[in-house]
Order: sequence, then C-alpha cells, then structure tokens
Amino acid sequence: MHTHTALRDRVEDLVPRIREEAARTEAERRIPTEVLAALLDAGAFSLVPAAERGDREAELVELVRTVAAACGSTGWVTAAGSAVPWLLDLFPQAAWARLHDEAGDPLVAFSPEPAGRLVGPEDELVLNGQWTAVTGAANASWLLLGVRRHKVPGEPGRAGLALVPVADCELSDPVDTVGLTASGAQDVRVRGAAIPVGSWADAEHRGADLRAIGTIAAMALVGSAAGALVTHLDQSRQRLALSHGGEDALDLSPARIARAASLVDGAALVLREQATGHHDPDDQPRDPFEDQLYAVDRAVEATALVFASLRAHALDNGDPVARLWRDVRVGGYHARALITRLRALGG
Repeated sequence: MHTHTALRDRVEDLVPRIREEAARTEAERRIPTEVLAALLDAGAFSLVPAAERGDREAELVELVRTVAAACGSTGWVTAAGSAVPWLLDLFPQAAWARLHDEAGDPLVAFSPEPAGRLVGPEDELVLNGQWTAVTGAANASWLLLGVRRHKVPGEPGRAGLALVPVADCELSDPVDTVGLTASGAQDVRVRGAAIPVGSWADAEHRGADLRAIGTIAAMALVGSAAGALVTHLDQSRQRLALSHGGEDALDLSPARIARAASLVDGAALVLREQATGHHDPDDQPRDPFEDQLYAVDRAVEATALVFASLRAHALDNGDPVARLWRDVRVGGYHARALITRLRALGG
C-alpha cells in the first residue's frame, strides 16, 4: 500500500504535467489516459479501510487542492475518486471483498442521489433507476448509487447505496457542460440488476462519517479558485515585464484580488480544520456541512472576482483563468447538491 508521504510526493510530481495538459483536457472533454493512470498508480484512488487511514483525509485535502489548482476537471475527479472509501464504510466487508477481487484498486464513481428503487427479499434484491451526471462514470468499473429500499408498498423506503458493476449499467454519452468538461460525468440507467447480499448499505442503520466526502469535494473548488488567482497574478507580472512598466499591461484590480485572496484563504482554513479534526476553541457547536457550503460559496465568489479582473482577456476561452472560472461555477452547483445529499443520507 502507498504511504501518505509517497502519495504526496508522487502526485505533486504529476502537477506540472496536469497543468500542461489542462487545455487539452478541456478541449477533448476527457482526462488524458496517461494522467488518470498516473494518479491511479500514485495511490490517489486507493480504497483504504478506516482502520488504516490515519491522517489520509488531511493528506487528500491538500493533494486535491494542488491538483485542482492546475486543472479543475482533474481536481474534481480526483476528489470524487479519493473520497470513495468513506462511502464504502457504510457497507459490510463483503462489498470491500468484491472490489478487491480485481487486480489493484478499481476506479469507483458514485452518486448519492436516491434515484434507484431496490425491491425484493435480502437475498434476491433487484435494482432499477436512473441517475444524472455521475462524476467519473466514464472511467469507472464500479458505481455506488443512491437507492431507496422498498419493503412496504406506498412507503418511501429506507435510503442507502448499492454497489453495482458498470457492466450492469447503461451509460449515456458524457454530459455536455461549459465547465468541468472532462469530469467524465454520464447519466446512468440500471434495469433489473441483481444486487448480491452485502452489496447494499442501509445508510439509516450503519453509521459512517460522510462529512469527509464533502470536505474533500469542497477543497477541489477552493483549489481551482486558488489556481485562478495565482495564474492571474503571474499573467499580470508577465504583461508588466513585457511592457516595461506600461500601465495598460497591468490587467489587475488590487481591491478585487485582495478580497479574492482573503476568501480563498478563509475557505481553505475551514476545510483544513475539518480534515485535521480541529475543534472550535470556544466549544461552540458547528454544522460541518454548513461550513463546507460556506467554503464552496467563498470559492465561487473569489473566482468571480478574479475573472472580473481579466477585462480584455475575459472572453478568451483559452485563457487558463477563464477555464478555471467556468470549472468553479459549474462545480459549485455540483458541490452544493452533493453536500446536501450527504447530509440527507445520514452524514
């Protein structure tokens, strides 16, 4: 198993390549196979059981921030894939065993949207449903899908998740979006799939800390916001140098940039405190999901401020700041929906 130190070093070595491939990633609407394979080989998507995680959440939060600063889509997919073990904590050991039957760690995508209907006795469960825009489905071999377990006709059923091989699913073409274009999001449909014993988890019966999933996902947006800010500052310095100090080259609004930097730092601090288990010194109760939504909103606001400073370059689709702005705007909608569903799932 990869150690945390090795994971950090190996993924950080990939960041320059991820940044170089960002324009290609958006244009082709997919993460380059070699980049995804390198992240998998580095251990970013390892299915680490709870007893062996140690400080892995804190490690992943920083890794996701770094990757997302280089490429929004790659950061978002890394966040989703690396957070899967916390969802698997809901399942009995049999589900882990099914996944580990494969050579190496498989890629697992998920949607907590309770769009599936699970019926039948425990040893003959059958799943039907349709889920929209499942991040990473295009690259995954397994899916964790939100379901409701129906036992009594007319009742809403218990919320949970089902583990389903992609081979049992129908996948749409990748969803066409203006941001996070390479997130591998696809609509998923399941018709009459048999769910073996141990491959469905009752979220209302089995306790698990789903909070970490929202923390990691929110940090992807904070990372992209930070990347937009740093990139914009670098661009401004380069233009100033080329103009030999001409004022027209300084495409920069100091007030906006200062505000954006403050928002990014504040959002990152909130999420780091969650990941490291920091407790409020005043011992005041805090809703971790509300803090995650706060971080997401600050990331969106910060990126909008940076984008507003682009002025003449704002309409350049190839500009890396404009690309990250699109990723954060679209990611904001996805992150808010994810965090809300995690809370409803019993987080």
